[in-house]
Amino acid sequence: MANPIIKVEGLNVAYNLGKANEVRALNDINIEIFPEEFIIFFGPSGCGKSTLLYAISGLEHNIQGNIYVHDKNITQFNNQENLNFHRKTIGMIFQAFYLIPSLTVAGNVTLPQVFLNENKGIRRKKALDLLEYFGVRAQANKLPTELSGGQQQRISISRALINDPEIIMADEPVGNLDSKSSQDVMDILRNLNEKQKKTVILVTHDPSYLSIAHRVFFIRDGRVVDVKVNRQVEGVSQVVIKRDISKELELLINTYSSLSPDQVGNLLIPFKAKQIVSEVMIGMTIDELSGLEKKVENMLISGIYEDESFESFIDQSPDKGGLGLDSRRASRIAEMVSGIVKEIKELEEEDRKIKENIVPNQDSEVTEIRHYLLEEFDVHFKSFIALEVFDQAIKERLALMIDRDLFVKKIHGSLKKGGSAINMRTARKIGRRFELLILGKYK
Repeated sequence: MANPIIKVEGLNVAYNLGKANEVRALNDINIEIFPEEFIIFFGPSGCGKSTLLYAISGLEHNIQGNIYVHDKNITQFNNQENLNFHRKTIGMIFQAFYLIPSLTVAGNVTLPQVFLNENKGIRRKKALDLLEYFGVRAQANKLPTELSGGQQQRISISRALINDPEIIMADEPVGNLDSKSSQDVMDILRNLNEKQKKTVILVTHDPSYLSIAHRVFFIRDGRVVDVKVNRQVEGVSQVVIKRDISKELELLINTYSSLSPDQVGNLLIPFKAKQIVSEVMIGMTIDELSGLEKKVENMLISGIYEDESFESFIDQSPDKGGLGLDSRRASRIAEMVSGIVKEIKELEEEDRKIKENIVPNQDSEVTEIRHYLLEEFDVHFKSFIALEVFDQAIKERLALMIDRDLFVKKIHGSLKKGGSAINMRTARKIGRRFELLILGKYK
């Protein structure tokens, strides 16, 4: 088993200790991070996730406890050791970029090398190579204010990498970016982890990125309240859970083959609810999940999917029987769950019409699914051929002629190869959501 690259023991961070306005930002944090892991610190604003990142990076000094990086306790570093640690071991990426407006792009990127007294020609070549790698080489002689937010963040990442650190720390790096630039930055971080073998620690409050990490540390009120393992790092012993909705559904159907379709449909309602909740919420306790699942079950059974009490249930404090999430997140979860349940109910109705010959064929169902998926994931086709391929893939999946993986490959493939040319990340998201719809409408 690999040794941890970072080890945190009994970490506490408090401000105004002992005073009336005392704030405890972190409480007894004990975690280990291993080489080449992609780690996410996740939680709502003010939960302590950024404070934890800054403590590990050596930028937060108001701490109690021990933080080891390569078995060296950084809390005991003197000023020079701390400077060397920041210059050589870690690279920091911030939400606000922190580029110097009076320096050119190349000047900003080479700045950490200047502090190391690196030869001017060598440091400029390193900077240009990084800018080339991240697709902004043409901006080298411009000022940061002449660039878009996405370009500025690429410059910030280049600067963080100029000294070739093995640990990359990113604090809400896409908080100021549009959705396209946000995805580009996340793809860069994944590439740094997977291809360049950097250890990456990302702070985010956005649950849509949680699946890209090896492990997610869920933080609430200054404590690590849960850890979720998504995938395994070589040499690190961990439990990895993988789910394939299609295989689980097939197993359930085969198990209950003697029952009527309606009976199987009723038995599947708890399973449907679990899968919907997994799509929109991660990192809750069993009790919290059970409560949310019960609410979703009731929505599936009753068909009432715009129940105002659902959002208030998520938003209410635990002592009042709710989940105690912040209102913004509660609203987002309620909207996502209601949207999925609504679509499932509409597909059930389309399915009923087809079975009762009220509509002659499957086209209306395919159109309904297509409209939902393209709107939900903001996909815009410029080619009728791509649209036809997408519809055909939906038909084949509904008829169980292809599995989820092949569906994703079909809609991802290039136009020349008979695909719909949807980027792989979006294609996978569409595939997962489509599986929920298939599962949900099954009776």
